[in-house]
Amino acid sequence: MCTDGILESNAEYENKEIWVKNLLEEIETDNVQKIANIILEEARDNNFGKAKDDMTVIVCKINKN
Repeated sequence: MCTDGILESNAEYENKEIWVKNLLEEIETDNVQKIANIILEEARDNNFGKAKDDMTVIVCKINKN
């Protein structure tokens, strides 16, 4: 889950969710904190290292028992 500040950070895509989907497919860890950090850093990088808007990312892991 993420705020619109994350989604709107990438101006290359008309469909903003696509870049997040592509990013998630490339991530090779299942550590939720690392995933959140990667998404946040990518969003900042889209705006030359600065947050354009509020940027919040929440990642959760669901274990099947």
